[in-house]
Amino acid sequence: MLLSVRAAAAYDLPEETFVLLMVEPPLAGPGYNVREERLVTTQTSLGELRTDLHGNIQRRLLAPRGPFGFTFTATIDADANSPVPPDAPEHPPQEIPAEAMVYTLPSRYCQSDLLYRMARSEFGDLAPGGGRVLAIAEWVRRRVEYRYGTTDAMTSAYDTATERIGVCRDFAHLTIALCRALGVPARYVSAYALGLEPPDFHGHVQVYLGRAWHNVDATYEGVRPVLIPIAVGRDAADVAMTTLWGSGELISQTVEVCEVEG
Repeated sequence: MLLSVRAAAAYDLPEETFVLLMVEPPLAGPGYNVREERLVTTQTSLGELRTDLHGNIQRRLLAPRGPFGFTFTATIDADANSPVPPDAPEHPPQEIPAEAMVYTLPSRYCQSDLLYRMARSEFGDLAPGGGRVLAIAEWVRRRVEYRYGTTDAMTSAYDTATERIGVCRDFAHLTIALCRALGVPARYVSAYALGLEPPDFHGHVQVYLGRAWHNVDATYEGVRPVLIPIAVGRDAADVAMTTLWGSGELISQTVEVCEVEG
């Protein structure tokens, strides 16, 4: 299918500010291809395109004091999202490649070490593999209430396991922490998602099983129609839409993903 993507945001900056912007997906990946894209920002004195340690596309900007904004548009060919195969095998640690090994470790918002006993108690008796990962995602979906605006950027997987409330970011962090506690490499993904309500940047999970990464989304019963990854990381701190070196007020933000005629 063919998707039209648009993301925009506006800020008020009290002083000249260095900005990292991550809204541009890689031009091609498993199941999708970017036909065309365009990024327009407020005029800046620095504009560099680089990749970070996780391979994400990162725009480095030096924005002047005052209003700052961007608009990103793209047309993307995409296949339908595929579910995790229940029979996808887990890997013993000695067979996990170096690029996936970092996603087996605790991180700031995914404290798999603190949730080890919970993971073993709830899922330790299940057969390893894709079926167990799907059981974790279903457990999170049923046990955590989705409520917009109830958590913030400081909420961690441990908090969500305790409070049982959150948004997609929190669902993803808890799913990641439980998977890592059982030795499954799991990473956070920021994405453009078709059919998301309310429209926003979406956070979901990818797990490494059967020598491949598979999408897992605990906020949705079934399989999300299409997920276009923007960036991946240990948790949401690695994939923020914007990171400001200084203070700044977000004035507005919009995200639109829709299917269009070819």
